[in-house]
Amino acid sequence: MVIQWVVEDRIGWFTFGQPPSNTMTMQFFSAFGQWIDHVSADPSLKAIIILGNGRHFSSGADLHELLENSSETWLMRNSLNFARLGLLKIPVIAAIRGICLGSAFELALFCHFRICAEDAVLGLPEASYNLMPGIGGIGHMANLAGKASGIELVLQGATFQSAEAKEMGLIDTVVTKKDLTRVAGDFARALPENLIPGNRKIYIKKYLSGLHVAE
Repeated sequence: MVIQWVVEDRIGWFTFGQPPSNTMTMQFFSAFGQWIDHVSADPSLKAIIILGNGRHFSSGADLHELLENSSETWLMRNSLNFARLGLLKIPVIAAIRGICLGSAFELALFCHFRICAEDAVLGLPEASYNLMPGIGGIGHMANLAGKASGIELVLQGATFQSAEAKEMGLIDTVVTKKDLTRVAGDFARALPENLIPGNRKIYIKKYLSGLHVAE
């Protein structure tokens, strides 16, 4: 199962289902499209939390499959599906531990909030393979880290740890590994019913800052 989906008390838990690396295969992207159709039509959800099964969030897209099978149409379709995630009227929280690279980090950047464990390693390393991120992550990197810094990180194919990501504004807070799931769940339950994107910083200060983070 490439995606595991469980709803508890109106909180949806989306889990990458192929440990240890939770690679995003073509099968994953197809399943993601079906999943976003489903959740977009579900008015009962209060929030969504995205996390990895096991030690890692996800190592990103399967490079071999990507080079062999992707096309401009495929990239556009998946970029639109990721964008739909960010347009949901309920909060979407990425709970990141271990590796979160490439397309997986792009997915996390489309979420409304990003909570990282201390051991997380993040980045868009596509430039190392003479590729460029193609599912919309570049724009979010530029918006969060600043245009110059964001583009420089992409062109360098840089990876960085959670503390650096927090400094650059790419994630919202850092927690211990053992607290990651609990903090994400508590934050999801504390957030108001109707998400107002412009109030993101207010939500972080009011509902996230007191949840025993590791800062």
